[in-house]
Amino acid sequence: AEELTGYEAHTTNNRMEMQAVIEGLRRVGAGQPVRVLTDSQYVIKGITEWLPGWKRRGWITAGGKPVENRDLWEALEPLAGKWVQWEHVRGHAGHPENERANDLAQAVARKQSPPGTNMVVANFESSPTTTATGRANGTTYLSLVQGKLVRQATWNECQMRVQGVSGAKFKKCRSYTEELAAITAWGLQPAALLELEN
Repeated sequence: AEELTGYEAHTTNNRMEMQAVIEGLRRVGAGQPVRVLTDSQYVIKGITEWLPGWKRRGWITAGGKPVENRDLWEALEPLAGKWVQWEHVRGHAGHPENERANDLAQAVARKQSPPGTNMVVANFESSPTTTATGRANGTTYLSLVQGKLVRQATWNECQMRVQGVSGAKFKKCRSYTEELAAITAWGLQPAALLELEN
């Protein structure tokens, strides 16, 4: 089993809980049954109860405010299909996997090496560092032309590909999460991004 941990400066617990679920589900093949254990009621209720209402109201909460972490909800939704079983565990209550996740998160927050494993550590920020996918996490340009998705490093490359092409779509992205949101809006599955990694 692979363990993954990551960090992002100036973030919130809710964002990191969501990012952890997104990164975990990305590593599971589409349609594969998976059980997500989390101590985050925010994640579970958001994805299983609140999301349809938010979308119906144009990403506005029942209280009339914009939905927080919309970028992550849009990235999580296509990954959280019917094959995902959500299970809440109480935090700090001795659940082995939850305690391990807490230990890993604390180690990374202290900028220490996570204890006890050879592990992938991902930087979820938009600064140009390497992510869990192994690519630079700086700006990229996605384009979709005649059904073919391409990632390019510069706007000039992207512009040459899309300029004058009817129906071409393109998006400047600063993170994997933004890429995932873009292709989802274009009607593509998350696996399309994974194919670009190879």
